[in-house]
Amino acid sequence: MKKYILILFVFVGFTMSAQNTKVEVLKEFLKGSIQLDAGAVDLEQPILSFNELATTKASKVADLTKENIVEVLEDAKNYATCIITVGEHTIVKISNFEDCSPSGAWGACMPMGKGYIQKAGVLSEVNDYLKNIIGRPGTQQRKVFLFE
Repeated sequence: MKKYILILFVFVGFTMSAQNTKVEVLKEFLKGSIQLDAGAVDLEQPILSFNELATTKASKVADLTKENIVEVLEDAKNYATCIITVGEHTIVKISNFEDCSPSGAWGACMPMGKGYIQKAGVLSEVNDYLKNIIGRPGTQQRKVFLFE
């Protein structure tokens, strides 16, 4: 019985450590644009917590659609940081507007980005063109947060 209790404590400790790591990864990723307070972050869905906080803290917020992407990306060049989220699972920061790849699906030249995709509770780092990170236009909610 003691053995099972010990295993349970180790498992719970590991799970909490992994969740705290997600928050730390996002805090470092967002440094210079917005500060995540560990106590206010949902450990299971830290990207959702970012969305809620950024909605009130960003200089400008917009829904990203195929119809407005060219205008939004052009406007984003005037800000220090452009962060895009897809639902509760993807967060990406534009890293280079000049290095872009044409997207037929979006009808725009998609800049280079760096970010994280959360799958099975784990944040996986991605460095690629925006079109390969946020996917094709569709029904998923995509938000753009611009910070001065």
